[in-house]
Amino acid sequence: MGSKHYLHTASAIPPHLSPSIVIAALHDHNTALSLQALTQGHNKLPHTDPATLKDTYWYPTDLNPISTYEVTEVIKFFPGFEWGKKYLKFPSCFQDTPTGIRTRADASGVIVRAEFRVVKGGAAAEVEGEGEGVGDAEWVLVEDVEVSCSWFLMPFVRGKMEEAHRGICAKVIEKVEMEHRQRTVASAGRDSVGSPNNGKGRMSADKELPTLPLQIPPGGHPAFEVDAMESQRVEMPGDGPEKITYR
Repeated sequence: MGSKHYLHTASAIPPHLSPSIVIAALHDHNTALSLQALTQGHNKLPHTDPATLKDTYWYPTDLNPISTYEVTEVIKFFPGFEWGKKYLKFPSCFQDTPTGIRTRADASGVIVRAEFRVVKGGAAAEVEGEGEGVGDAEWVLVEDVEVSCSWFLMPFVRGKMEEAHRGICAKVIEKVEMEHRQRTVASAGRDSVGSPNNGKGRMSADKELPTLPLQIPPGGHPAFEVDAMESQRVEMPGDGPEKITYR
């Protein structure tokens, strides 16, 4: 006899992030695959199991293709000991949707279906989840998870599923926000370097200084320069005219 368990999580999207940026991050499947707590790695597979494609959970697959990955997860029975770990490999399927993604993972009689959606805030059924102020946000990222397995496995499977998925919405938002901040800083740096006013007002070391006109002192004798130290220039008055004596 089979049993099912459901999990709903949510995280507010900050006002400075547009919903389209979050959806684009979800369409990059590495985002969700790399942020799950139990996942150790993944590789894309060339094909999807035909039986999985028949699942009515999916949107029409001819309009929304499905990508399948081989995921490696580690289950820790005794933390701190390598012999207390069990590594699992199983297929995980992803389908892009207009508001996010749908996923399905099949592992040893356990089926996990999870859907990420970017929705408007304020809808009572959508805003229950993690974090304070989710209901006041204009846009919210939600995840709905369904796990199916044998009833005697459910207590263990439920705990591991919640460990893998709880908090993942907040992690997605944090990742998108960090990447958005990095792009903003990089863009500001490029704009500064390419600005037409960059360096304006600075004097070039190669620019020739203007030459001042020769000044004549009140005595009428022109002044001339004499050599001094390299860092010092001194003006000395010129010799007066030779004195003439009449007899």
